[in-house]
Amino acid sequence: MVEDNAVVRTWSEATQHEKGDSLAEGYVSELWDFTHISVT
Repeated sequence: MVEDNAVVRTWSEATQHEKGDSLAEGYVSELWDFTHISVT
């Protein structure tokens, strides 16, 4: 569960600091998929 929290925190930071950046979007989408897999 601690790892999931770290992933969410990283995802939040990525969206806040690099919002609109194509590189960040790809990074966030990968993390988002990973998070869904972990939670499910």
